[in-house]
Amino acid sequence: MQCLLLAASVLLTANSSLAAAPTLSVVNPPSTYGVHIGDVLTRTLVVEASGGDTLAKNTLPKKGRKQNGIELVGIAVQSQAQSGHTRYTVQFDYQVFAASATPSVMYLPAEKLTVAATTVDIPAWGFWFSPLVTGGTTTARKNILPEVKTPLIDSHVHQQGLVVSLSMTVISLLALLYINADGQWLPFMGGAFARAHRQLKRLAKSAKPKTAAEEKKALVYLHQAFNQHYGANIFARDVDEFVRLRPGFKGLQQEITQFFEASNQSLYDVKNRDSRQVIAQLVQLSKRLRDCERGVS
Repeated sequence: MQCLLLAASVLLTANSSLAAAPTLSVVNPPSTYGVHIGDVLTRTLVVEASGGDTLAKNTLPKKGRKQNGIELVGIAVQSQAQSGHTRYTVQFDYQVFAASATPSVMYLPAEKLTVAATTVDIPAWGFWFSPLVTGGTTTARKNILPEVKTPLIDSHVHQQGLVVSLSMTVISLLALLYINADGQWLPFMGGAFARAHRQLKRLAKSAKPKTAAEEKKALVYLHQAFNQHYGANIFARDVDEFVRLRPGFKGLQQEITQFFEASNQSLYDVKNRDSRQVIAQLVQLSKRLRDCERGVS
């Protein structure tokens, strides 16, 4: 009976040790041929460690180790705790720096990992090394191909597009300047109403109190502009004829008629008016007349 109990105890201990042993899976590079000098080959190891066993990182190979034409250029370790065990993922990056004139078999070196007190062996992995050129440097020099010049890009189309874009930009800026500018930067911006508008704006902005004399001066500015467009002194009775001669002002015919009526009241009526408000209204009217003069109303 004691022998049976001892045998069962030994069996359980053996099973427990077997269950605690780490497991290993290796993922080697996908191809065993066509490897050239400078190529980097990646090898991934997955270790399943049960219980509280840990991977001894100090036993891992050091980055930069060279062996038989193979250099370990990178090593990365990741751990992931799972139920009852820990998964370690170790990635080795090897670079081939050997120079061989003929195809030859090379090996990623065998490695060892230590998990707790257990050593896990990773076998070497063989592959075919293929030289870029056979026959040595002399043959390579003879077979060097001349450098091909980079084909030039036809920029003619792009230059045309750039010229068109710049032209449209300049035309747009000139149009905005022509429509909105008060100054006389271009020859065709010096119309009679444009000049009257500038005079009225200066008059409205002056610090002087707006008196009846200032109001009459503002009216004279607009009368001079009307007379210049009409070619003679224009009065209220001539508004229809003025619009017939200058169709561009037809949209403001009612405002022009009101201006002449208000002008007659200002010039001949003795009743006092708010000159500041009258001048401000004349500034707005002169701007609309200037827009008609420029054909942008």
